[in-house]
Amino acid sequence: MILYPNKQLPLCYRYFLLTAFAIAITVSLFHDVAFPDTSSPQIIKLNIDQAISIALQDNRSLIGSTYDLESRKLDLSTAQSDFSVKAYPLANASIEDGDEILQAGLSFKKKFVNGIEVALTPLVGHTGGDYTAKVGTALSVPLLKGFGKDVNLDRINSSQFSIRSSERSLYRQKINTVLNTASGVYEIIKQQSLVQLYEDQVQRLKSHSENAMIKEKVGLATPMDVYRAEIRRKDAEDNLTLAQEGFRDTQDRLKLILSLSLDKVIEVSAPLKVEPIKLSYSEAADIALNNRIELKQRLDEVEEAKRKSLLSKHNTLPQLDMVFQYRRYGVSDGFSENFGLNEDRWSISLVSNTDLARTSEKNSYQQSLINVNIARLNLEDNKEEVFREVKQQLKSMEQSLDRIRIRKEQINQAEGRLALAKVQFRHGKTDNFDVIEAETEFQRANANLLAVETEYIVGTFRMRVFLGTLLENPAELSR
Repeated sequence: MILYPNKQLPLCYRYFLLTAFAIAITVSLFHDVAFPDTSSPQIIKLNIDQAISIALQDNRSLIGSTYDLESRKLDLSTAQSDFSVKAYPLANASIEDGDEILQAGLSFKKKFVNGIEVALTPLVGHTGGDYTAKVGTALSVPLLKGFGKDVNLDRINSSQFSIRSSERSLYRQKINTVLNTASGVYEIIKQQSLVQLYEDQVQRLKSHSENAMIKEKVGLATPMDVYRAEIRRKDAEDNLTLAQEGFRDTQDRLKLILSLSLDKVIEVSAPLKVEPIKLSYSEAADIALNNRIELKQRLDEVEEAKRKSLLSKHNTLPQLDMVFQYRRYGVSDGFSENFGLNEDRWSISLVSNTDLARTSEKNSYQQSLINVNIARLNLEDNKEEVFREVKQQLKSMEQSLDRIRIRKEQINQAEGRLALAKVQFRHGKTDNFDVIEAETEFQRANANLLAVETEYIVGTFRMRVFLGTLLENPAELSR
């Protein structure tokens, strides 16, 4: 290092050394600090089929409904366990008149689907110095109330009906998810197209405004021309802001359906081809009657109400059970000597415990008949609702086709008017008012056509919902 007479470095050198020293300290302090990634987020590109597939797999509401279905299947398993062999441990320890009483054993029970119950109970015990061993059997047979498969399988049949209802509910929710996904995709496409249209309009109106300002300076335009262009440009900018906000909102709604994080960036695509539906009302009604899952649910509800009614009628019978019991036992002074089981005892009896009037049971039966009639009315109402939905949707689709035709004619007319206005403006036969109005009308006609076309395409999805053909109907849901 070269020293100067004043033993100090030049000012530029000192600044350089201080800067290098500060950089070194900064690097050492932040060497292990993780800075946020400022790179552009990854764009998720989806076509409509991919979006529907993701929605059917990841939609949170569908997952919740799947859990509900699994819960109902567990209820069915619990109901089926009523007919499995059950083992109950038995134990008793007490003192009676100064004698210690100890007993231990197991009770095995089995119930059959016709209502017959069988029990086997081995026991060993110690009472007052004597050891006892017993093996008892019991047979209970309902003679009137409680006998038969229909009665004893009620809990299982109810659980199976609950599972079928849950499966149909899940299927309907899948249909709604597909419809909402398709609607969301086409709404995004519409809003994105509107944003592009308004951006183009803003640029053209900005050009009109700048040209009018230039012409005003040389006396070829009036302040009104500039004012008119600026007013229209502000309107277009306002429409652009609304379209951009609508575009963001529709994206967020679709992300929620797909269970995607709202900070994700998605791009969607779908065909914008309008294909007219050639289907008569009678044909559509027949298809809907054969495929609508709601009608199958209503039919199942009628059958379930009938089954419950027959069960209620059976429950009006008096209770009368035949009970047969048999025990083989032995008593001895020593524990190892009491397993001879050299004595037996048996009994047979008729047991009844019922209200003679059976008012509650009879009223329940009458109520079940009312429930059957209500279920039938609900079925008929549902059929009429299906007919109304199909008819209304077909009419809406026809009206949308007419509107598409009208919008296309409006575009042709607006395009011709715009071309004429531009020619007249170039030759000085009109001011920029006609050009601006013609361009605005042309953009509005294109936006209206896009809205009607997307409405019709989404309407085809909705039509398939009303026909019951949007998703394949699983065979098990038609039971």
